[in-house]
Amino acid sequence: MPKVKIPRKSTIVDMTAMCDVSFLLLTFFILTAKFKPQSIVAVDVPTARSTKAVDNAITITVNTEGKAFISVKEKSVRFAMLEKLTEFTGDHYPGIKGLSKEQMEFFSLCDTWGSPIEETKRITSMNGLEFKKYQEEQMPGIPCDSTNNQIGDWVMAARYATNGDIKIAIKGDKDSNVEYVKQVIKRLSEKDIHRFVLITSLAAPSGAGEVPATETPAEK
Repeated sequence: MPKVKIPRKSTIVDMTAMCDVSFLLLTFFILTAKFKPQSIVAVDVPTARSTKAVDNAITITVNTEGKAFISVKEKSVRFAMLEKLTEFTGDHYPGIKGLSKEQMEFFSLCDTWGSPIEETKRITSMNGLEFKKYQEEQMPGIPCDSTNNQIGDWVMAARYATNGDIKIAIKGDKDSNVEYVKQVIKRLSEKDIHRFVLITSLAAPSGAGEVPATETPAEK
C-alpha cells in the first residue's frame, strides 16, 4: 500500500514585531548616547606604562605655546565655580563683578575656558558665532605667572564649589617645554595644592603594535 504523502508547507515567520523592537532600541541608544565633545585645545599627551582613570576633575591643559586652559565636565559645577570665583575675587577682578544670570549660564555651557578673569564679562556677552571664532583664533589662555596666579584662583573656586570634592588634573603636550607644566604646578603649590594627576596615554607593550591613545590620567 503506497504511503500517503503529506504536502510540505513553508514556514512563515512574522518579523514585524522584531523590526519594531530593533528600531525602538536603535532610537533609544541614539537619544541617550553621550558623544565626546571635540577638544578646543589639541594636545598630544605623553605615554605611560600604567594608567588610572579619574572622574570629577578640573583639567588644566597646557599647549605647546605654554597657554593654560581649564575644563570641567559638569555644567552645574562650572556654574557654581564661576559663582565662587565672583564671590571671592570680584573686588580684585572688576571684569567679573556684576555678571548677569544669562552671562553665568553662558559660561556654564563652555566646557573649555582660556581667558583672563577680567575679560569674563566681555566674553560672556558674545553670541555663539562670535565666541566660536574667539575660541578658534584669539583665546589667549589663563594667566599663570607668579604675579598673576589666575589658574590658582580658578582651581580654588572649583574646590569651594564642590566642598573640596574635585580632583585636579594636568594635561600637557608631550612636545611642549616641560617648564610650562612646572609653572602650572608651582602656581598650584602657591595655593597649597600638592596633589594632582597627570593625564597620559597608555604606552604599547614591548613588541606589540601601536596602542590607540586614550586620555586616562596617571596618578602622580
